[in-house]
Amino acid sequence: MRPKALKYNTLPYNLIKVDFLNFFKNPNQKFMGPFKRDFFIFLILTLLNFLSVYVKSLFTHNPFIDEGDLAKFNSAKLFSFVLLIPLIEELVFRGFLQYKSRLIFMLSAIAVLFFTSSFIKLETASTAILVMVSILSLIVLFNKRAYHAMLRFIARNTIAITLISAILFGFVHLFNYDTFIWLNLIPIADKIISGLFLCYIAKKYSIWHSYFFHALNNLIPFLLILLYQLIQ
Repeated sequence: MRPKALKYNTLPYNLIKVDFLNFFKNPNQKFMGPFKRDFFIFLILTLLNFLSVYVKSLFTHNPFIDEGDLAKFNSAKLFSFVLLIPLIEELVFRGFLQYKSRLIFMLSAIAVLFFTSSFIKLETASTAILVMVSILSLIVLFNKRAYHAMLRFIARNTIAITLISAILFGFVHLFNYDTFIWLNLIPIADKIISGLFLCYIAKKYSIWHSYFFHALNNLIPFLLILLYQLIQ
C-alpha cells in the first residue's frame, strides 16, 4: 500500500511551511503563508521578550518594572517611542530589503544620518560616518550602474546582511541601559531574534509592515507601564 499523503494540518508539515524558517533558505523566494501565521509568530516573540526581561529580573532581584522605566515611559513620549523611533530603526536596519524603491533608499540614507548623529557621541567618528554615508548615497542614487550593483550585491548576500543587521539591531539596545552587565545580553538575544523576524516581514511584505510590527511591539510595554502607573 502507498503511504498516505502528508496532511496540511500536521505539525511537521506546518513547520516546513513556515515562511519565517524558509526565509533563511532562500530569502528571494515568493512566500505564500498567511498573514495571521506571521502575526502569531509576532505574539510568540513578544511573550519571549517579556520572559527574557522576567528571567533577568530573577537574577538581578530587581522589580520587573523598575523606576527608570516609569520615568521614561509617559504619555508625552508616546509619539517618539511608538511611532518615530520604530520608523527610523526600520529604515536603518531593514531598509536594505526594499532598496529597489529609490524612495526607500533615500529615506533609509536620511535615517542612517539621523541615527548616526544621535547614537555616536564621538564627534570625529560621527562626522566621518556622516560624510561617508552622504557621499556613497549620492553616488548610488545618481549612478545607475552603482545602484544596480548595490541591488545585485544585496540579492546575493541577503542572508549575511540580514544576520549582521539583526545582531547590530540587538546590540544597539544596550544603549537602553545605564551600565553594562552580562545579564543584559538575555533580552538582547531576544532583540536579535526579533530583528531577524522583522527582516523577514520587510522582505515578504514591505518595510511598512515591519514598521507596523515594530510600532506594535513598542506600544504593548508602553501601555502596560502606563496602566501600572494608573493603578499605583
